Amino acid sequence: MANNHVIVHGERGCKGKSQTLAPGVYDTSALDDDDFISSVTIPKGWTVTLYEDAKFSGRSKTLTATGDVGDDFNNITSSLTVSSPDKEAIVKTGDGHKDGKGGVITIEQNDVDLGAKAFLKGRDFPPKFEQIMVLNFTMDPDGS
Repeated sequence: MANNHVIVHGERGCKGKSQTLAPGVYDTSALDDDDFISSVTIPKGWTVTLYEDAKFSGRSKTLTATGDVGDDFNNITSSLTVSSPDKEAIVKTGDGHKDGKGGVITIEQNDVDLGAKAFLKGRDFPPKFEQIMVLNFTMDPDGS
């Protein structure tokens, strides 16, 4: 198994039709087939999050090891995210309004080179964005 990608498989036991995926986000149109994933090959330290519905919605399941996706997610994945230990990119969308006329998009990136987590959230229409950066710092209230 190569250590620079994830492989999704159409049959249990990491067999059958497969698709190789680099770190990133994959909605229905980016997957070879909708609802075909039964097992995954995942390099050590990587994470795959499966979503039942397109646009990273519906039930989700996070996997960190090679194997079958389980009966609860067998052949129902419509979108997914792949994260490597050195760079994590996650995009989530959802309807944050009861009237169904709006939504929330969250983009998170965790880059080891920066050592900080940054969030960019868009909500409402017209779009309004909020960016939050978390930085590591030390504070000495005594001044010593």
